Amino acid sequence: MTAVVLAVAAVAAWVSYWHAVAVIEKYGAEDELSAHLVPATVDGMIYASSMVLLWCARYRLAVPALARWALALGVAATLAANILHGIERGPLAAALAAWPAIALVISYELIMWVVRSGRELADRARDPGQPERARAEPTAPSLASDRAPQPEPVVHATPQSGQDAPADAVPEDGDRRAQVAALLAQDPNMTGAALARALGVHETTGRKYRREALNGHSRA
Repeated sequence: MTAVVLAVAAVAAWVSYWHAVAVIEKYGAEDELSAHLVPATVDGMIYASSMVLLWCARYRLAVPALARWALALGVAATLAANILHGIERGPLAAALAAWPAIALVISYELIMWVVRSGRELADRARDPGQPERARAEPTAPSLASDRAPQPEPVVHATPQSGQDAPADAVPEDGDRRAQVAALLAQDPNMTGAALARALGVHETTGRKYRREALNGHSRA
């Protein structure tokens, strides 16, 4: 298909070129060389701008405005030259003479379409399941909004040596005295420092508990 479109474009460009040569020779060419070179600048500008469009279509780039303006100006120039070539023989001859320029523009547009379609087909061939997966896979819900907040686990930190237990972790006085009494009953010679380590309190607090427990036994 691409070869057919290119063949039509080549024939249209050839006929359009010679129409423009005839017009320039009749209406203002200084010499024969200029008559052949001026149409080449018009067709060359059309070719250059078309190649820019082709490049942008192939690599999915934004088409520069200059390329579009150059293509439009070149098409307008070649169309005018073709119309002038046949206008002296009537409207029908002018329309027939303008046809190669029209065919050239249509051929360029078809080439652009072929390139863009080939790019899309190549993408699908590399990943044939991509369109189906895009339709089948729902959008992932937001974990922050759909998941119920989980309660944070309560961590009971063991006080380090040299630190008193937090206020909300300190047992009642009766429970504390019972713990101290139980520890001293197991080891009457337990020091205040050892008692503090066993209770998880500051060493000074441990000595105070031991002293209060011993004074209580003495009063008893």
